[in-house]
Amino acid sequence: MLTAINKSEKLDSSIRKDLENVIKFAREAEEAENLRGKDEKGHDNVSAIRQAVLADLANMYTAIANQINAVQTGCNVIQENTAKVLKEVEEAKSIAKDTVDKVDKVTNTTTKIASEANSYRDAVMSRPSQTNKSKADPKVLSDMDRRAKQILIDIFDNETDSILNKSLTSIVEKANEILESIEDADKPKDIKVLAALKARKHAILLTLNSKEAAKWLRIVPNEVAFTGKFSAESHIRERLHNLIVPRVPTTFKPGNDEHLRELEETNGLYKGTVRKAKWIKPIGRRRADQTHAYAIISLTSVDFANIIIRDRLFICGTKVRPKKQKQEPIQCMKCRCWGHFASECPSESEVCGNCRDTHRTNQCLNKSKTHCVACGDDTHASWNRNCPEFIRRCHILNERNPENAMPYFPTEYDWSLTVRPDRIPTEDKFPTKYAVNDIPIGGGRHPGPGAGQQRRGKRRNAGSKEAHGNPNHIPISRVREEGELQDEDEFWCTDRPDQDAELDYTDWNTPRDTPGWQ
Repeated sequence: MLTAINKSEKLDSSIRKDLENVIKFAREAEEAENLRGKDEKGHDNVSAIRQAVLADLANMYTAIANQINAVQTGCNVIQENTAKVLKEVEEAKSIAKDTVDKVDKVTNTTTKIASEANSYRDAVMSRPSQTNKSKADPKVLSDMDRRAKQILIDIFDNETDSILNKSLTSIVEKANEILESIEDADKPKDIKVLAALKARKHAILLTLNSKEAAKWLRIVPNEVAFTGKFSAESHIRERLHNLIVPRVPTTFKPGNDEHLRELEETNGLYKGTVRKAKWIKPIGRRRADQTHAYAIISLTSVDFANIIIRDRLFICGTKVRPKKQKQEPIQCMKCRCWGHFASECPSESEVCGNCRDTHRTNQCLNKSKTHCVACGDDTHASWNRNCPEFIRRCHILNERNPENAMPYFPTEYDWSLTVRPDRIPTEDKFPTKYAVNDIPIGGGRHPGPGAGQQRRGKRRNAGSKEAHGNPNHIPISRVREEGELQDEDEFWCTDRPDQDAELDYTDWNTPRDTPGWQ
């Protein structure tokens, strides 16, 4: 309508131009309206498509999630089954290994039985499988372990400025400081001194925390490094093992170093193993015709000491049987009482060990008088080893120290831990009523005086072989003394080598020949 009016009517140019502008605006508005309607319709279509796609995606997600859950469940089941299979495989491997080991053991045992089959005699005489260490006294084992951790240091420094004047705590601290300062590749880890003890003769006993530490400290370079800082001119003293040797020829000189080295060479000992030797009885108290005496030999090696006790010792051409020196009760040589030394005796006067008068024993003039201070008996002296009080104290000490009952010094070797059985008295082992000389002659019938004299005379005239061949005529009043060597023909009536007699600290002469024995 506006276009028709603009064309038919005569209008001013300005109005005409305004009408054209209005017509243009109306057309543009109409086009815009048409475009907006199309856009709204497109949006509706897009929204519908979007909702459909979202629904499809939701369905797909649900389906995929269900499938993933199913796959995960299957994987878990497969993993559990795989773990069970692996476990069963490991069990099968272990069972197979045990089976193979058992088969090998059976095979080896069968081969050993086939190759090393022993007779019944060998099986009976074989040694028991149980070791002596399991049957040894726990106190012996603990003492052996404790001694292996100890070292004894001799002190030679100035008495005014000596380490012996310090307290035990300061000694332990100083020793640990020195050990920490020593640098060595073989030094045990955490080496430490646990305790210290002052000995009577200017020495200090140190106890370390392990046997390896004590063994390492005894090595010469380590010993020099330790003792040089611990105390001037000090050194570690070796532990000595004393043996009591019976029937030693008096030609042996204990103070002669050549005799000691010859003793080592004769018995196959290392040089320096025999540290010293001495006679038990002073030489001045010997008899004029005495040829043998008791001696004490000190060795530095416990293994050689046990071997000598087991295999015997050759000294000056004589085979002797040494024994381990036992620990005995301490008796004071001043007051003759027990439990202390003469240097610690509280008594002011000397007491004679023979007659009990107030003088020294070596100054006694009344040799016929005897009196024992310990038991008060007048039948023996105070030094007599058959004193009842001395025997009683020895029994008490043996109960407290079970090592006294062992014939060898205890070591790590099993054979050295054996225990000697108690000695059976001769009266109980060989009763008098079963003595050889008590057997009647003639099959149990006692012949008359005439017949006995006639028969005995015939035996004496029958020849020397028959006269000395009957053992019933051998006198049994004399028993072979300990340490006395028997003849070859006398071996059948000797004591067994493993039977240890009670030790008697007396000297011996050359034994006289037994009458009537060839």
